[in-house]
Amino acid sequence: MTPQRRILLGTLASLAFVSAACATGAEDFDLLIENGRVVDGTGSPGIYADVGITDDSIVAIGDLASRTARKTIDAEGLIVSPGFIDIHAHPERGFREAGASANLNYLIQGVTTVLTGNDGGGTFRVAETKTNWEALGIGTNAAHLVGFGAVREEVLGVEARAPTPDELARMRSLVRQAMQEGAWGMSSGLEYVPGRYASTEEIIEVARVVGEFGGIYSSHQRNEFDGTMEATRETIRIAEEAGVRGNSTHLKIARKNNWGAMQELIELINAARARGVDVGADLYPYHFASGGPILPIASNDGWAPFHLPGDMEPFAQLRQALSDRSLPDSERRALRSRYVDELARALSDEAKREQIRRSVLVGTPDRPSSVALAGWDSYLVVVAEKNADLVGRILSDIAAEQNRDPFDVAADLVIDEPDLYVACGVMSEADMGLAMGQDWVMLSSDGDARPVVNESDAPVISHPRSFGSQARVLARYVKERQVLTLEEAIRRMTSLPARFLRMEDRGLLASGYKADIAVFDPDNTRDIATHANARQYSTGTHFVVVNGKLAIEEGQYTGLLNGELLTPDRGAPN
Repeated sequence: MTPQRRILLGTLASLAFVSAACATGAEDFDLLIENGRVVDGTGSPGIYADVGITDDSIVAIGDLASRTARKTIDAEGLIVSPGFIDIHAHPERGFREAGASANLNYLIQGVTTVLTGNDGGGTFRVAETKTNWEALGIGTNAAHLVGFGAVREEVLGVEARAPTPDELARMRSLVRQAMQEGAWGMSSGLEYVPGRYASTEEIIEVARVVGEFGGIYSSHQRNEFDGTMEATRETIRIAEEAGVRGNSTHLKIARKNNWGAMQELIELINAARARGVDVGADLYPYHFASGGPILPIASNDGWAPFHLPGDMEPFAQLRQALSDRSLPDSERRALRSRYVDELARALSDEAKREQIRRSVLVGTPDRPSSVALAGWDSYLVVVAEKNADLVGRILSDIAAEQNRDPFDVAADLVIDEPDLYVACGVMSEADMGLAMGQDWVMLSSDGDARPVVNESDAPVISHPRSFGSQARVLARYVKERQVLTLEEAIRRMTSLPARFLRMEDRGLLASGYKADIAVFDPDNTRDIATHANARQYSTGTHFVVVNGKLAIEEGQYTGLLNGELLTPDRGAPN
């Protein structure tokens, strides 16, 4: 049955419900949303209607002016839509912390459900996770994917080898356990250890278990740079041979040298879809991916480019000292300053400079460097004080302009301004717009749940996607650039991910569906977060309903923790 057909039948049922209520005089709603423009999630034009909610469900949509409710919301001038479903997020850590479990940075954007366990890291202990999260209380709903990487590490550790038949059987057993306990599918992170060690055939064998339960396979692919086409072919093959619905998650073609290749990638996915493979993608609405300070002093890891040899002294010893969380700020600053001073000395020594160059450009056999994976043309300067003129520029372009080797330019910058912040995986906005124009592309964030922000909190430099993704879609790509209509953008964030997950009772505004609802002002919805001040709440959302209860009222958090870890309503596996 099409979403439009379900809406029509739901509306007729609503009218019958209202007629019965009038006849008996006994029916009240718990919550009534009046006078709003209802955009139901199907992609159809909005209509002016009221929405009646009882318990956790929508029970009526239509002209409900004669009806009463325990609480009434006047949504005049506002859009009433299904709550947004973020198909790729990482709130797991926040859901274990009382200060962050509200997931307010998502709620305030109208998000009511987040998909967790992405990039291969999702636990296979789904029942235990559900108990723990709901005992603490979570602000949004969650749905969970078991992580291929987590399962492989449980069985093989991080060994770079194929599993034995017994080990493969154990991996399949753990995935089966997760699916039986309520996982919606399996994720992978094939750029990362240990997923990078798995063959396509190994993943297919494990994913077949997911297919038995009607689940999805969502992959952070092996390559999002020069090898994106081949990596996407692998995702399509896994989906086709394992009998699962496939998702190329946070779809991108990064590196400036690769810009313009999105059309070929779209044609590849469309060809697979045309032959019956249920495969799609999601993307987040930013043209840059993760990053960090150009010199990651504390971790010497991540996507930032300037990683030193792990055992090079005195840097390893200084990092160990910096790992002490009880260290006074004054001592921490002194250690960081010494780290940079020692690095300046090391870079002036020809032999040590060559060691550092190799670490930055190559890495190790087990862990290729970020630059080896991404290239200098992936790095965008996003925050700088001393070198403010470089903000918005790509490192390879800076080097070309100076007629210098990019490593030498970066080496100067790490000494001159070690906290200069770069984003890796810079993309073409034209490519992004082309991808966003495909009707099978869902919209996501790749962000996480953060503690509630207080006015006195100092600005935090980070990626803004955790606080701004859904609002940015509406503000930038609907209102400003008109890449999507409002109705289509809402569909991409509601019924499309719900259909992909086979989440039968969410993602639409229709009688009988769960009451997860966003009420927002499309003219004043804005993403405020920036790299320089990433933890700023978006604006424009007036009300958010989660499972029938108000979590956001008049733009303010009510304190409600009414979310659930949702599990599929499925029968026995095929």
